[in-house]
Amino acid sequence: MNDASAGQDGWFRQHPKLTYWGSRGLFAAGTVVFVDQSSRGLPRWQLYLALALFIACSATFVVRQLTLGHTAGGGTPGWLIFAALVFGIAGLSVLGFYLKTDHKWDALLLIGLVLLLLGLGWFVEWWRGKSVAALPWWGAGFLVLTGAAAIVVARELPGAKDGWFVALVVILGVAVFVTLPLGLNLLSEWGLHRARASQFGRDIGRGGLVVVALVVLAILGLVYWDWVLLATLMGVVLLLLLAIVSNTHLDVALVLAGLCLLASAPPEDPVPDELKPQGGTKVLVAMGDSFMSGEGAERFLEGTDNAGGNECRQAPSAFAVKMVTRKDPRFDRLLFTACSGARTFQVLASDDPKASPQPPLPRTQIDELIQQLPSFRPAMVIVSLGGNDAGFASIGQACLAPSSCDDDVVKPLFTENLPSVQRALTETYKSLKKHLPPNVPIVAVPYPQLIADAKRCSGVALTKPERKFIHDFVRDLNQTVHAAAAAAHIDYYLMEMEGAFADNGLQLCQARKGAAGVNFVDIKSVNGLAAQRFSPGKWIHNSLHPNEDGHKVMLKTLDTWLDGHPEVLQPASVGRDAVTDPLPPCEMKDKSDKGCTKRVQKWALQQVVNRWPLLFLVVPGLAILWLASIAAISLLPQRPGQKSG
Repeated sequence: MNDASAGQDGWFRQHPKLTYWGSRGLFAAGTVVFVDQSSRGLPRWQLYLALALFIACSATFVVRQLTLGHTAGGGTPGWLIFAALVFGIAGLSVLGFYLKTDHKWDALLLIGLVLLLLGLGWFVEWWRGKSVAALPWWGAGFLVLTGAAAIVVARELPGAKDGWFVALVVILGVAVFVTLPLGLNLLSEWGLHRARASQFGRDIGRGGLVVVALVVLAILGLVYWDWVLLATLMGVVLLLLLAIVSNTHLDVALVLAGLCLLASAPPEDPVPDELKPQGGTKVLVAMGDSFMSGEGAERFLEGTDNAGGNECRQAPSAFAVKMVTRKDPRFDRLLFTACSGARTFQVLASDDPKASPQPPLPRTQIDELIQQLPSFRPAMVIVSLGGNDAGFASIGQACLAPSSCDDDVVKPLFTENLPSVQRALTETYKSLKKHLPPNVPIVAVPYPQLIADAKRCSGVALTKPERKFIHDFVRDLNQTVHAAAAAAHIDYYLMEMEGAFADNGLQLCQARKGAAGVNFVDIKSVNGLAAQRFSPGKWIHNSLHPNEDGHKVMLKTLDTWLDGHPEVLQPASVGRDAVTDPLPPCEMKDKSDKGCTKRVQKWALQQVVNRWPLLFLVVPGLAILWLASIAAISLLPQRPGQKSG
């Protein structure tokens, strides 16, 4: 080593054990703090503070790996395999205890996964220090195993049921999170040795830097054009590839951070006094589904966002809650029965044979109202209902699938179901009127139009036909709500709510995605058991729902409407007879394979599988980026403890 290099590494060489174990100790300490904080519901700033500490501790380890190599001074490969075994056995033991106690010790799932992940990191680091000649064979073998698993899953998953479906998901998880990273790690180490062994390899390295720089510029361009989700995905892929190639455990840190953030329980707000059962002379009653409960918000009221339990997701920012908690003189309390996912039969009074409470709630929404009616007289009832009967959540799922949801197969499942929705809504409105005291005004609230009917749209990954389909479906759904309200002689229909977002410039495709009053794709975990928080099906519940800004506009719309209707406490009927319509091709409430919801899910899954030829474009692109990462990392100077080619 020359004098310059010796001066640069002098401090590190004088303290080999401190740099070797100290960096690992900081990494472990940051992990402990982050895992502990993630397992509880915390304000975002506290969670991000723990994340910042974890990143700082991880950075010390990454810098040490880049400057000294994985076996330089103070440590031997034997210690790495020992650490890998200790962490791996500990992780499996913790997970085994978690399963044995029937998920009683909830935090153990996250702890066990993190221990396994850390153990895998030490194991990979040890393996990359073994014989270079064997690395490409092992690496290629793991990639072949990954490809075989992907083919099996792609063929079997669309028609799989029950236990076999779960087994296929587990196989896919092992392939993506174990065999694929292992294969890339081993091949990356071999590639680095080959690139450093010749001048030609070092020349190629400069080309790798250019490719990486171009990808970074592309990511920045996507952010500028508001394609943040795609930019984030590309950024994560680039970081993971660079981390895997560099052998710095940065890939472990990234995956660990993702696990903890996804498992973190969102904070909850206490229930305001105005929502507690304590009488009241001017009580507002808010009933219905997620557009009334406030789904789409950053925070929810305590006890209403528990996966596997109460998932009503009642938000303190919901427009009905704000109407009362801001001390509006028209209302002094809110009876808030609205619940995310509510269907018409879950609102119906129990004297109707179709009625059924929404699990795990003990009563239907009208039954809840009936139970409290002796203690107060409602001043007004507002109802948002029908979207779940119409399968609106399934529309979002279908339109996010690779194929267009404006499809002749899937589109009729929604449009031809609307007459059935109208009949169910009419029956529910009549049930509500029947059990309310005379002359209590009922206001049917339609759904705000979420997406503008625009030719071009920035940041929303939907085609023009898909956006038009959603726009037209919301319009048709609102017409269905209006017709049902009229058939049941409901007093008022708040027509102005349909154009609330459009009139205030808050629709998707009307405002920049971040400034819209609607979430497009919003990834957010839930409270409840860790097994539920890790379920991808629980991460997108806030998507295609009004956010806090949207509910402010909805409140403004209701305010303006009330100001223009001073007679609202003297309800009038809008008589109209119900009509007879043909039966739909299937029912949304039918949970069997013949039901609309299952048919839409199978269609969406099949569209994903049908796009396998795109792998011929995606895989070569990722391979080029991976090779560019190897070439770029190979330019880093070698340090003691790193083998040459």
